[in-house]
Amino acid sequence: MPFIRVETNISLDSDRADVFVAELSKFASTAIGKPEVYVTVMLHQNLKMVISGKNEPAAFVTVGSLTLNKDNTTILSEKFCDFIYEELSIIGARVFIEFRDLERSMLGWDGRTF
Repeated sequence: MPFIRVETNISLDSDRADVFVAELSKFASTAIGKPEVYVTVMLHQNLKMVISGKNEPAAFVTVGSLTLNKDNTTILSEKFCDFIYEELSIIGARVFIEFRDLERSMLGWDGRTF
């Protein structure tokens, strides 16, 4: 059950935000290797955010999944930074990513845990 949360200080209009989260869902499914039916994507935009002392366009991305292999996080970081740049024009130096390897017993869905 991968989840991706993008927090950014830029603002997208409603239609562009809808397209972005749909594209991110497809991208994350492929990048992480899980069926898209289990992917959850959240976009929090127009936030007050400072990275490296500057409020230029930036993003903080959280990527969580069951069995997220730490050996793959370098590759995932590159892929997610490339995606964010292509979609939002935010350079990699302004994107921080938190990876979370979730335990099955600590993730609930549909009244049960995984």
